[in-house]
Amino acid sequence: MRVEIIRNVMISGEPVKAGSFVDVEIAVANLLIGSGKAKVASEKEAEPAVKPELKIQQEPIDSAPKPVSRRGRSKKTTAED
Repeated sequence: MRVEIIRNVMISGEPVKAGSFVDVEIAVANLLIGSGKAKVASEKEAEPAVKPELKIQQEPIDSAPKPVSRRGRSKKTTAED
């Protein structure tokens, strides 16, 4: 049975990403659909209408990273309990 994966899931030990179309056994398909991780696939696979463009913007590196401030213990422990 052909299903469309809605959420990332593992099928037979293999990771399957959301938006994928896979052919699985009917029992596995029923389990995935029942758990809300897949839906019955339509006849044709949906293709994205517009291809995403990758825009990489580099931020200027002006300053050094600020030092990490660490907080001390707020409650002192004693050996007498």
